[in-house]
Amino acid sequence: IFTQQKQEIKNLDQELLALEVSRAEKLKDVLKKYVDIIEKTAYLLKPDVYRLIDKEAMAMNQALLGNRRAIAQLLVNLTEATLQQELDNRHRWQGLVDAWKALKKEALQQSFSEFMASSNIQEPPAVQKELEEMLKNQEILQRVRLDHLCTICDLLPPNYSKNQLTEWYDTLTSLNKQLDNYHMDCMTLVRFLYEKIWQDCLAYVQDCKKQLLDWKAFSEAEAESLVNPTFFLMVGEFQSKVEKKLELLDSSFEALAKQTELQSADLFRYFQEAVRLWEGHQSVLLSQELELEKRIEQHRQKHNQENQVPPNGGRVGSCGLDLDCCCRLSD
Repeated sequence: IFTQQKQEIKNLDQELLALEVSRAEKLKDVLKKYVDIIEKTAYLLKPDVYRLIDKEAMAMNQALLGNRRAIAQLLVNLTEATLQQELDNRHRWQGLVDAWKALKKEALQQSFSEFMASSNIQEPPAVQKELEEMLKNQEILQRVRLDHLCTICDLLPPNYSKNQLTEWYDTLTSLNKQLDNYHMDCMTLVRFLYEKIWQDCLAYVQDCKKQLLDWKAFSEAEAESLVNPTFFLMVGEFQSKVEKKLELLDSSFEALAKQTELQSADLFRYFQEAVRLWEGHQSVLLSQELELEKRIEQHRQKHNQENQVPPNGGRVGSCGLDLDCCCRLSD
């Protein structure tokens, strides 16, 4: 519209100037016509005629110059008014564009914040499913390990074997290692799933940037200034929070593995010491039993000898008593 107005002002200026040129030519023709008429009058001399005509021509020229100045001033006024109106409309349009861009930025930031706060990002279903599966498998592996721990009762003295006890400890160590490896595999899978989530977040950031550019109202620099400090900061904070959580989980599993290893080793040493104490007591009891049997045998032999030889030299019956004593008692 303003371009059309400028062109119309330009055309008007050209038309007015053309009219002034045409007017000047007509005035010129009129002056020439009346110069001839006046020259034919007998009562005026030619110098007086020319002087009169020059005077009239000068007045006409001043009027024509005034008209040209008025046309030029009209052109300036119209041009200034059009430019001022265009400038006002430009400022108003720029204000509306800035307000629209601010609303679009706010809406895009709100949309990205809702995306980052959604359950699909904060608590991904795939990760939650894997954690639930990990808990179930943990219970199964723990139950197997507890069942194996209970089998130590069958290996305690007196029904025990050093080889069986060693095999029992090796199996326990293998079960502990199996649980630890399962935790490591689960953490690797969880990290992989979170990597996919982070890639989705970065892809969403690029989609937001593309949307800004598709609106044709944001430059590349403006889109970068919105995306880089704001959206990437939100993604980085979320990634840092998840990394801390995963590191805490890793350290917990590592501490659990070390604690389990130490407790298993302590338990094995405890039972080894119990077996050594049992064997030591059994060895002492065996030596005491042998000593007791030896003493019993000695006492039996001594008693037999005392029974076979009476102190007064009498006869000894089959019952081991003195026959003379027996006869006196019967008498």
